[in-house]
Amino acid sequence: MLHEVQYFYILIAFALSLLVHYLVIELTHRKGIFMDEHDKVQKMHAMPTPRIGGLGIFLSSMFMLNDTLGGYFMLASIPAFVAGFLEDYSGKVSPEQRLAIMCLSSVMALIMIPDVVLTEWPLGQVPMALGVLASVFFIIAIINGVNFIDGQNGLASGTALISLLALAALAFTQRNGSLMYICLILAVAVLAFLIYNFPGGRIFLGDGGAYLLGFMIATIAIVMVQQHAGSVSALLLPAVLIYPFWEVLFSTLRKLFYDRISPFHSDDYHLHQLLFRNRAKGKGYRPAALMLPAQAVAAFFVVLLRNSPAGLLWIILLYILLYCAVYFNERRLDGLRNKAVKA
Repeated sequence: MLHEVQYFYILIAFALSLLVHYLVIELTHRKGIFMDEHDKVQKMHAMPTPRIGGLGIFLSSMFMLNDTLGGYFMLASIPAFVAGFLEDYSGKVSPEQRLAIMCLSSVMALIMIPDVVLTEWPLGQVPMALGVLASVFFIIAIINGVNFIDGQNGLASGTALISLLALAALAFTQRNGSLMYICLILAVAVLAFLIYNFPGGRIFLGDGGAYLLGFMIATIAIVMVQQHAGSVSALLLPAVLIYPFWEVLFSTLRKLFYDRISPFHSDDYHLHQLLFRNRAKGKGYRPAALMLPAQAVAAFFVVLLRNSPAGLLWIILLYILLYCAVYFNERRLDGLRNKAVKA
């Protein structure tokens, strides 16, 4: 399904990602730039850490350009990546500005890739206008979902890697060489980054990397559903990206109705942050070690049940129930720990 030269490009992309991330780590420490401040409410590392892991992934992903569809993905991703990269550098790009640029990447993808318009829904096709709105909502949700979970060793990049491998496997089952190649280029670029990120946390994705990967996995998943509507259920879309998708929805609802704060207000009550405080015991990689296996199991069954709406719905519901059960238990333990500290 792939040409020999494409396998060569995949290997070179992996090597390039390894090299760029190594150079980024060395340069940022020497120059003191692009360092993530450790006193942010979302962060859990003790020392300032480079947060431009997205640069190596972006540069390695340029091997997608020899595929027409991959070239469109790369072009559409540029605004989102640049917005995140500028935020990593300056910390002065407002949430509203970043949201607007995310929308720009989404619109560019919709214009260049017709299959990004999400007209295939579980209950049948919907009008194009509704499909456009659904696509923009889903892409922005996944971008923010990946960004929410960055800052914890291996969690965001591991989540993206699992999603990309699942999408590559789906492309293989559908004999879609273009999507398979795109997924594998991104997967090896992320894998090389993960070597530096997990478990030691020598570099983070940063907003640039999180926005890039969130955009890519969201748009690839939409194209997969649209191009193979007859053999892939539309429920595959939330199922294959269940963790970042549910993280955004749950966090928004939690902040509005449980914590009574603005959904735009940053806090440290995401599930991975609770797991870090309650169970990490000084090991920054522990939340990823606890959460990624569940995602890998879910991804395996998503691929297996790709054309079973009932099966995919069960995966989604079981994951949500498990997430909520674990979350509120960890929230309870966190409250007890805070009371003990105050006492």
